[in-house]
Amino acid sequence: MIDFLAGQVVGKAEETLVLAVGGIGFRLFVPPRTLEAVQIGQELRLYTHLLVQEDEFSLYGFATPEEREMFVVLLSVPQVGPRLAFKLVAALPPAELVGAIRRGDLSALDAVKGIGRRTAQRVLLELSERAQRWAPPEVPPETEKERIVFQALTSKALGFKAEEARRALELVRKECPEASVEEMLRRALTLLAGP
Repeated sequence: MIDFLAGQVVGKAEETLVLAVGGIGFRLFVPPRTLEAVQIGQELRLYTHLLVQEDEFSLYGFATPEEREMFVVLLSVPQVGPRLAFKLVAALPPAELVGAIRRGDLSALDAVKGIGRRTAQRVLLELSERAQRWAPPEVPPETEKERIVFQALTSKALGFKAEEARRALELVRKECPEASVEEMLRRALTLLAGP
């Protein structure tokens, strides 16, 4: 019904923001990573999903169409309502969520606050087949050196996302395939720290 809204951010709260569009203020539920990235007065486009319930209309806004798609797909899982679906999308970007579902990584879903073990199991069960169609399979690092660098980049100490680490590793692999682990890590960090 409403595909996206584009306007000026005029208010922010814990889980919501108000977007002024054509003289109307729309209050939208948005993931924390989106809230943190925007400032009052900033122009913003959000991809939306309107949820109509008996006693309430709720408008959810997402930075990307993929986030919105994950939210809608999670709503199709039995016993996963809008609050739980929103918590999952808010906690895990689409690529990470799809990766966790593909790998059957119960702990990644279970770690999301408010998502119990049974709900996490249900999400994995219901969505494992669909996850294969959403995105190309994750390409693992090719060599032992690359696996070590990938683990270092995605460790809690460095904290890069798996997707970022893979992209950096691909570039390093092309630039200097014979580099040592230390050199690969140094070059990957340089790439990831760049503009």
